[in-house]
Amino acid sequence: MRKLTIKRTKSFIGCAAKMKIYIEDPSSSELTINNVPCRKIGELKNGEEKIFEIGEQAAKIFGIADTLSKEYCNDFYALPEGQDDVYLTGKNRFNLASGNAFRFDNNNNEEALANRKRGTKKGVVVLVVAIVIGFVAGFIITSMLLRF
Repeated sequence: MRKLTIKRTKSFIGCAAKMKIYIEDPSSSELTINNVPCRKIGELKNGEEKIFEIGEQAAKIFGIADTLSKEYCNDFYALPEGQDDVYLTGKNRFNLASGNAFRFDNNNNEEALANRKRGTKKGVVVLVVAIVIGFVAGFIITSMLLRF
């Protein structure tokens, strides 16, 4: 077993929400993020640091806001196989299209960058649909109120 320490750097962005931390676990069916079966290992409040016990195998560590937005508001860090303890930092970054997602620092892995880009595209679609629905609902309600 090794220790994984994650520090969520204090930030105004997403300060009220707890970030849920998941680890890749092929034997778990708790939650699937980006087609990767995962199990929850904990939560991080704004500015909090926690230590988690993890195995020595290679695994992805995911940071998500909630289960509804897990497909576009997430980031992962690919941990290599090994026995050494791991220390990660990250914080929520301002981006309306990605839901102000938690981002691990110094995570320049090509797969992680592609995941961020894919998540931003999905987030843009969600944002546009929400704007259209809001506009249509506002138009209908305003039209009904003006008739009276």
